[in-house]
Amino acid sequence: MGEQSREMIAIDVLKDIALVMDGMIFERQRAIDALTLFHRKALPALEEIAKKVDSKLLKEQATMYINRIKEGIDKNV
Repeated sequence: MGEQSREMIAIDVLKDIALVMDGMIFERQRAIDALTLFHRKALPALEEIAKKVDSKLLKEQATMYINRIKEGIDKNV
């Protein structure tokens, strides 16, 4: 299995953890935090979380990270 495949699996697992409605909020927050380690590759997952998550707090957290990543992309391009 290639490095890219492992990263995509990790991103999917973290996204799933963040979207579990009956999960502990702090575990879901940590999953969102961990997604930022993947920078641009995590944008689709973070955008899906921001769109689908049931918690206002988690939605705001995902949106904040999306904006930060996009600002970093804009500066580096």
